[in-house]
Amino acid sequence: MQMWIKPVAIRSQLNHLKKLFIANVAMNWGTFWILTLLAAAPALESLHVHFDSEKASAPGLLDVQAEHHQHHYHLKELMVVGFNAVAWQTGFVKRIMQASPILEHVHLLDGHVVEDEERELVGLEIVRSRREWHQCERLEVLDELTDGISSLHPKIVLE
Repeated sequence: MQMWIKPVAIRSQLNHLKKLFIANVAMNWGTFWILTLLAAAPALESLHVHFDSEKASAPGLLDVQAEHHQHHYHLKELMVVGFNAVAWQTGFVKRIMQASPILEHVHLLDGHVVEDEERELVGLEIVRSRREWHQCERLEVLDELTDGISSLHPKIVLE
């Protein structure tokens, strides 16, 4: 099954959105729809995305190199929860970094989100894993993210 998202109908509602948290994204979903959503929210300054390694659906395409118009985002902050440095996640983060010239902070953490069922979405809490990134692994991820970015890159925290 395929689903195409074209946020034309909700564009006016996204015009003034400053912060967006996308939770429980299955690891095998594509990320193209997130980039399309970013393009439809021109004032967005903070994006938090949670990739859920335990949630899966029908096999999906993880290619963030899908062709679409190059957009420039106004993000100042990007947080990716559930980051485990697989190639498609690194490519997703790098693509956002390249398209966000005023990006200040990138926070990549290997963790998960716990939901408070009584409070629904208001009760989301980020729980960090106790993962220890080895120095060579950390340097490899940071090199991959900053390779080809000629301007000053944002502060990148890898936890």
